[in-house]
Amino acid sequence: MSLQAEDPPLNPWPFLVGDTALLATACLISSQASAPLTGPALVAIVGCVALGAVLAVLPFLLNYTRRQELALAERQREIAALAQTTTTSAEQISIAVASLHTIAENAARSIKLGEQLPHKIQEKINDFKSQLNEVAVTENEALAQEINTLRASETERLETALTGVRKTAADLAMIEAVSRKHLTELNESLARFVSSAEQAAREATKTIEIARTAAEKSLAATFATLDRKLAALTERIAAHDVGLAPSAEAKPTALPPLETEPPSNANTPAPPSENKGVSPPPAFVVSTEPSPAAALNSDANLLVAEEKPARKRPARKSAATDNELMLGIDLPSDESSQLGPDDSTPAVSADGLTRLLVTAYIGIGNKLYVRGEGPGLTWDRGVPLQFVSIGKWRWESADVTAPVTLKLYKNDVYECAAVGPLTLTPGHQQEVTASFN
Repeated sequence: MSLQAEDPPLNPWPFLVGDTALLATACLISSQASAPLTGPALVAIVGCVALGAVLAVLPFLLNYTRRQELALAERQREIAALAQTTTTSAEQISIAVASLHTIAENAARSIKLGEQLPHKIQEKINDFKSQLNEVAVTENEALAQEINTLRASETERLETALTGVRKTAADLAMIEAVSRKHLTELNESLARFVSSAEQAAREATKTIEIARTAAEKSLAATFATLDRKLAALTERIAAHDVGLAPSAEAKPTALPPLETEPPSNANTPAPPSENKGVSPPPAFVVSTEPSPAAALNSDANLLVAEEKPARKRPARKSAATDNELMLGIDLPSDESSQLGPDDSTPAVSADGLTRLLVTAYIGIGNKLYVRGEGPGLTWDRGVPLQFVSIGKWRWESADVTAPVTLKLYKNDVYECAAVGPLTLTPGHQQEVTASFN
């Protein structure tokens, strides 16, 4: 059966070729035979056709029979495999039936263990609870001990801080008392300065009035002397004009001499000579020069201008000068009160460090910061200055090798516009005064 299953099926083409040859032979016989067909020719034709039909059907019948045999063999093989499978299943069933007793015993044992499991779980839970209680008690004791330690340390720190606060409060109270004392003394000094300034102002006013009265008297005497000189000059000019007029009876007369000195006056200084630069023309001489009257008048005007002292109006004093006279103290002007970067000239530092000293009263709790371009400096975030004393701050660096540009900030927020940008020279120190008004 296995060999037939492995054989290939019959090829129908040779049978079909033989069938075709037989049919062609029958056609040839029928075409060669005389009509009508007689017995031998007809038998030959029928035999060829019948034999061709058998040859045409034979391969298909053989292949069908072979397929039926193959299907039967396959069914037998399946039946044999099923019988073998059934045998194996029977054996497994018998083995399973044999192991049912073992399974039943194991199930009974598991049921017993399951009944004992709650008791064991309860025992484990009780043990775990006892362990938890022991751990909780131990941890509570440790926590309580740590809390007591922390409480003691915090209490000590708080007591230290409270002591520092009390000391600071006492220092502040002392500073306040000293400040009030200084303020009282300053108020008293200001009151004394005001009173002394008022008294000095009254004395100065009296002195000015006396000087003004004396000056007015001196001016009045000077004006009287000038009036007398002018009158004498007028008379002399008139006499001179009369002497120049043509008259038969007129005689040449000498002009009276001019007064070269004014009358003595204790309060009036001696004026210069009246005929300064004037030479009287000779009698009865007609000259082409300007008239002596005009010359004398011009000389008189010059004399009056020289004798009359110029009364200069005193320049108006500034408010700062008035305050200095009234209070008797020197007050800073507006320009000097504005603090700038050039408060002091940079000097060479003794230790070779580049240092900036700032004087700024910015209040308790505030700090000064510096931003700029240089070692350790940026324009985005400031560097705090070191607190030296009250109102004194310091920044220094030993890494500066080129001029450093920087700005001052209060609490790294508010820029000191009064100082502006500063430029520090390497190895020098500079002192500035900052104000954040």
